[in-house]
Amino acid sequence: MSIRKLIAGRWGARADQYDDIKTDAATNAIAMLEYEHYQVHNGSSFKAHFSNTTANADDHRSAIGFSMPNTTKWIHLIIEVSASHPAEVFIEEAPTIDNGAGTEQTIYNRNRNDATTSTVVSLAGAPAAGEVTTFLEAQIAAANFVAGTILEHLILAGGQGPKAVGGVSRGSQEWILDQGVKYLIRMQNIGATINTHHLHLGWYEHVRLH
Repeated sequence: MSIRKLIAGRWGARADQYDDIKTDAATNAIAMLEYEHYQVHNGSSFKAHFSNTTANADDHRSAIGFSMPNTTKWIHLIIEVSASHPAEVFIEEAPTIDNGAGTEQTIYNRNRNDATTSTVVSLAGAPAAGEVTTFLEAQIAAANFVAGTILEHLILAGGQGPKAVGGVSRGSQEWILDQGVKYLIRMQNIGATINTHHLHLGWYEHVRLH
């Protein structure tokens, strides 16, 4: 008599929400998704980006700002940046910057078949979930900006990127941001040169279980 061995996995909270875990027919290996890849399929992975060409002025800035909801649904953020000429990048926590001073931009769900909206909140005059706020130099200058805690500072050589902020693997790049706090991802010129800035933010959202 043959003995059949089964490995089952849960896909939901109910007792009946489970199924057999299948293996690859050629190798008998179990096919698995990395957790952040699973979040794309699950409709909990999001993207926002901003591109801006500055004037030929030293320290001219481009930025993306947003606020975290005061809940335990935290975002796990990675950032990629590039610039056509030398620039520096800052991740700032709890900066002072006026709401309503920038331009709102939609956050996109990376699963385009899923209607889930990000919980990240814009820095608009009437803050709204599912949006970030972008800033040009003139908008930052008029927004009573004061830098917050500098969590990360990266120097970009001219024409460098895309480059991840923080490290070479997701484990060293990822930031889990504090609930109920403002954040600003800011790039500024090094030298008086017309510069094209690119800021790419990607994250998934996950409720802490314990």
